[in-house]
Amino acid sequence: MTYYYPVAIKLKNKSVLVAGGGRVAERKVKTLLKFGAKVRIVSPALAPALKKLLGFQKVRWCNRKVKSSDIEGADIVIAATGIASVNKKISYLAKKSGALVNVIDNAQLSTFISPAIFSKGKAIVAVYTNGRSPALSRDLKNFLKEKWDDFLSYRRRL
Repeated sequence: MTYYYPVAIKLKNKSVLVAGGGRVAERKVKTLLKFGAKVRIVSPALAPALKKLLGFQKVRWCNRKVKSSDIEGADIVIAATGIASVNKKISYLAKKSGALVNVIDNAQLSTFISPAIFSKGKAIVAVYTNGRSPALSRDLKNFLKEKWDDFLSYRRRL
């Protein structure tokens, strides 16, 4: 069993390659942009919501399949193609180049995993299950998000 050390990374102006253009890639890109990353998407197709993001300065799109040269210079690589063999190859190339890599559906191929997060006021809450159950992480995050105001009102009474 691999255990992941929880850490927060400053993404401002970091170069992030997102391989894939579907709904999962869309969620990743939106979160990366929120934290200041420069995002390059490589995919032969894009979800409609991703196309809308292309007007932002920090998002570029290469309309094709991923090449090994795409990984060069990336600080972080997100493999979200939906094709296991392609994601495995991306993982190998990213590790070889020294980039951090997250294969969205395979923690074993990843050097890091992304927690389920929400932010409220000054807090950012991150929940993860060591890569074993992303659905549980998401559900726990949603539970905490729903109960956040109750928690703050309780805390103020102390």
